[in-house]
Amino acid sequence: MKAEEQAAADRIFLETTRRLAPPILAHTDVALALDAISTLRPVVDLGCGFGRHLAALQAQGVRAVGLDRSLLLLREVARLAPEAARVRGDLTRLPLRTGSVGAALCFYSSMFLGSLEDAQHALHEAARILRPGGRLVLTTDNPLRLARQPHHEFETELTGLGRVRESSTFDAHTQIDTIDRTLTMSDGAVYSATFRIRYFLPDTLRELTAAAGLRWRQLVPDAPLTVDTPQLACVLERQAW
Repeated sequence: MKAEEQAAADRIFLETTRRLAPPILAHTDVALALDAISTLRPVVDLGCGFGRHLAALQAQGVRAVGLDRSLLLLREVARLAPEAARVRGDLTRLPLRTGSVGAALCFYSSMFLGSLEDAQHALHEAARILRPGGRLVLTTDNPLRLARQPHHEFETELTGLGRVRESSTFDAHTQIDTIDRTLTMSDGAVYSATFRIRYFLPDTLRELTAAAGLRWRQLVPDAPLTVDTPQLACVLERQAW
């Protein structure tokens, strides 16, 4: 994605997500993650965005590091979660020392926004920064549920911001959800971006994480996957070097 396109995507993500995603969702995600990582520290939020999960961690008394490639989003972290340290970096080339992290969190498939090769690199990098016994918690959507209704249209007016239009198509073969989102601001400015998110069935994800040196500990919910299964959370552990 070109710099201008990336800037538009970051702006759209920031302005729409912080209005459409209730804070309770981040608090629910964080409660599950903290239960999975127990007292492992330090904690890093990989692909932290504008810091909604960092704020939820802060509310639980956990000071974490937020890592994102976007300066715009990291500036928002300073406002929303001022106690969190901020690091700019790419998930496929983490600017963190090997074995320096007790627990890594990655919410809503942030690792899987690029190619399959990018996803593999991101998992290897997450494993590299974890110390032996450290844990990675990934949350992702259920591709079976997405495949049941592969096309989705959404439009709403956001008070004080403008109109959001979104169209998404999930390809069950590639397991990629392509989302076209347009934000028409109240002042007439228009931002458009396309997001492509890759989803994995548990067996494939298990293979990818094992290849990265991560041991599968738990899948939440711990039950056979069906079209009605909601969001998935995968708990992984760094194997000994």
